[in-house]
Amino acid sequence: MKTYEGISLEEAIQKITELERILEEKEQNTYKTFFEQDEEAIVVFDIQSRLFTDCNAKLTTTLGFSKEEFTKLSVMDISPKYQPNGQLSESLAKHYISEGFKHGNIRFDWVHLNNKAEEVFCEVRLYNYTTANGGAFARAVIQKKDQVVQLQKKLEQKEKLLSKVTQTLPGIIYIQSMATDEFLYLNNTLETQLGYQVGSILTFDFLIKNILYPDDVPKIEEHAKKMLLEKNTEIYEIDFRVFHKNGNIHWLRVWETNFSFSTDGVPTEVLGVAQDITSIKNIEFTLKKQNELGEEIRRTSKSGVWEWTVKTDEMFWTPDLYFLLDNDPKHYKPNKENLIAFFTPENRQIISDAFKLAELNSEPFDLELEMMVKTKFWVRIQGKTILDHNQEIKIIGSIENIDDSKKKKIELLDNENRFHEVADQTGLIIYDYDVGTGKIVWDGAIKSVLGYGKEEFNQFDIDGWENLLHEEDRLHTIQALKESIATRTPYRAYYRIRKKDGSFTPIEERGAFLSTNLSEPGRLVGVLENVSAKVEFLKTIETNEKRFRNFYNFASEAIVITEEDKIIDANLAFQKLFGYETFHEITISSLIGDPLWMGLSSKEKTFSAEGHKKDGVSIPLQINRKEIGEGRYLLSFIDLTSINEAESIKRALDDIQKRNDRIVTQKIELEKALDELKLTQSQLILNEKMASLGQLIAGIAHEVNNPLGAIKASSELILNKIKNQIPRQSEIIHFLNQKSPEIRKIYFEWLLKSFNTKNHVHGSISRKQKRSLTIHLNELGCKHSEVIAEEIIDLGIQDSFYMIESLSKEEDFLELFNYGIDYIQAAQYLNSTLESIQRVSKILYALKNFTHFDKLGAKVKADIITNIETVLTLYNNQMKNGITVVRDYPESISPIYCYPDDLIQVWTNLVFNAIQAMNYKGQLIVHVKEKLSATNHIPLIEVTIEDNGCGIPDDIKERIFEPFFTTKELGEGSGLGLDIVRRVILKHNGHIEVNSKPGKTTFTVLLPI
Repeated sequence: MKTYEGISLEEAIQKITELERILEEKEQNTYKTFFEQDEEAIVVFDIQSRLFTDCNAKLTTTLGFSKEEFTKLSVMDISPKYQPNGQLSESLAKHYISEGFKHGNIRFDWVHLNNKAEEVFCEVRLYNYTTANGGAFARAVIQKKDQVVQLQKKLEQKEKLLSKVTQTLPGIIYIQSMATDEFLYLNNTLETQLGYQVGSILTFDFLIKNILYPDDVPKIEEHAKKMLLEKNTEIYEIDFRVFHKNGNIHWLRVWETNFSFSTDGVPTEVLGVAQDITSIKNIEFTLKKQNELGEEIRRTSKSGVWEWTVKTDEMFWTPDLYFLLDNDPKHYKPNKENLIAFFTPENRQIISDAFKLAELNSEPFDLELEMMVKTKFWVRIQGKTILDHNQEIKIIGSIENIDDSKKKKIELLDNENRFHEVADQTGLIIYDYDVGTGKIVWDGAIKSVLGYGKEEFNQFDIDGWENLLHEEDRLHTIQALKESIATRTPYRAYYRIRKKDGSFTPIEERGAFLSTNLSEPGRLVGVLENVSAKVEFLKTIETNEKRFRNFYNFASEAIVITEEDKIIDANLAFQKLFGYETFHEITISSLIGDPLWMGLSSKEKTFSAEGHKKDGVSIPLQINRKEIGEGRYLLSFIDLTSINEAESIKRALDDIQKRNDRIVTQKIELEKALDELKLTQSQLILNEKMASLGQLIAGIAHEVNNPLGAIKASSELILNKIKNQIPRQSEIIHFLNQKSPEIRKIYFEWLLKSFNTKNHVHGSISRKQKRSLTIHLNELGCKHSEVIAEEIIDLGIQDSFYMIESLSKEEDFLELFNYGIDYIQAAQYLNSTLESIQRVSKILYALKNFTHFDKLGAKVKADIITNIETVLTLYNNQMKNGITVVRDYPESISPIYCYPDDLIQVWTNLVFNAIQAMNYKGQLIVHVKEKLSATNHIPLIEVTIEDNGCGIPDDIKERIFEPFFTTKELGEGSGLGLDIVRRVILKHNGHIEVNSKPGKTTFTVLLPI
């Protein structure tokens, strides 16, 4: 045997065989490792037997079977009998396997069953292979779908799905047979949106003859043909016009999908959802009427651009400036003097000097002046000096119409001045305390309350304020402030503070934090109210109350106070005379034996009647009546029983006369006490109303500043965009003119669709969408795909991505995209400005309604919802950080005859009480509805204000409407709020009810329409 280098050929062959075996085992082990550790679920099965031969760990996790269980199962064992499209799983599996052999691989959706027989929606990528001996096997990569595509449901669940969709979507929902064009199902939304009865529409012919717009019928038929040919369950979208029953034209957007199929896979039924998009289409058509995008942006912002060549005195105006100054470019030659002449006489020298400084010193200018064309209006004119390529001086700039914002600023300054005047007149000191620095900005009635000048008092920081506090009040006041700062809860305190002359005055302080976020620097804003007058009022009320009670309880005559027929109070003599221990369930009509009783209003000031005591004994009475207002009467009863004989008549008369004299004296004293009580009460009610206004002032100032800041920021961004676009206008126009008409049309449609888009997302959703878009753009071959995806998601214009796909095929797509983004950003800044202006207008309108008082006192027709919204708007700053407001209003409601200013006080007291009861955190629910009275069927408006606060204890629930009754600490409230509410509602012949338990308190107000 031949050998080579000490090894025989036979040994070498054995060595090679052994090495090949080891290598094959290593390759198999490597493949097995990759197979087992693959992140995708993979299964291998024999095509003839359909049995699984192998699978990896990912698949066992996905479907729940163990690897040993899989080797005993076939494809049909883990598949339902039918797939979501209605076809048999067995026949459909044969089809996909056959297609896989034709193309080598195939991708499709499939429903599997896991080890619990639950349906699992998956995507399957199938790779088919043929072995050397003629056998066949397949490798399937299975990916579980986390979200099931809409309408991929089993046919037997069709009715349940349709019911759910019908209840949740406001659009027209239908199922249509593709064979007969008949509607197998049609919901009632058709009646509300187009006015047609559902029962009258049975065929497609009816739609063509009565509803579909003739010009759109070919488009609809082409859409139907496409769905029939595609034979899939994709969702197809189409817009077309229809006729409302009243003759108006509406636009519908329809989403359709093939809902069921025949055994041959041919679509047999279509499921569709139609939505009215008339308003959207109207906006699109309006925008399309604009000729030039740049001109549209500048005209929207009411601005124009100019350029002045100093040497030749030639001036160039953009068309927008001609439009702004109402001149025809064909017949008007502008220069510097002509431009200056447009300004009002008092402003011409100012603008002339600005041009001169710009020419001599290259000094830019930015001025707000008045111009005069047909009427006066405010403009912002800007200019700066440049050198052209010939080193000649040019001054370029812009003129922007700021009339609306300037007048609003002037009006806002006037309102602020009025606000400070109100604060000064109502004795309120306003402050803004920066917790981080300890600095305090003071304003308001500082001089009248404390004797300091405004600048002098603003030298006091937090330490200075603490030193002014009375020694006995300092510790608990500072401790309360520290607790409020630590928890960011509203601050309430009552203390005495040293005035400039060294004396002390009582103060009630109320404050709130602008932000409740503990990680942000704290800012506490609020008011200091001088409550010395209120303290004196309370002392006077207490004195008058004691004097009134002394006369009342120790009078020898029986005396009661009534509200119409009901007794609401009675003295001890009354209880002794009639034998009752309590008067709460007694009425005047039950005491007096008069079958023709018509009420106290029909009786003389003094009249006789027969009275009934508790034990049934009848007694003769003389009754004196005194009306004390608002349906209330003061009655005194004299028992005439002892005057039975003629001899005693004189003595009785003398006795009566003496008693009458005493009664007259007592009545005079009592009436005097009542008059003083009513006067004091009226003054305190007025003070209560002014305090309500003071509570809102600081919050309103902050609410107005927020949108103004947004307006300023958006305006600056728009101006910067315009400045950046001006030098590039000719470049952009030339660039777009090189594009085909089809590309320009798609480009402009993309811009217009993106102007008003508000589809912003944040957080993980934003990052996920950006990654998805980046991948898709890379597949399209786009450069800088990450930057483009970032812009699309941040601007919220994902809905127009299908247009961007069409534009991405252009070689200079990035440049085209960047031009468009500038216009879209400018348009969105404008939308932000408009929304902020609307917010300021709403706040000012609500404040005007709140502070307006009807001096005539006559009932007027008013909208109750607008009346309530005025109060909710003003309290928004105190509620927005911790309270959710739920409004349950009807679509329309009848106006009522009422005193709107008085009703505002009702809602103010009820809403603020609810806010305090919830400690500024919770849910406030306001219901408004019309109903009929249960007794006399009079139409009423019912207003319910509900909170989830601490509730009202049962032992005080009956007393909450009493004047001066309050559970709050001294300085927290006067106890008149709910008394004012009750009086106003009685003034409207209405009714108020209260139900309360911990976690739910409801005040229900009923007002006649």
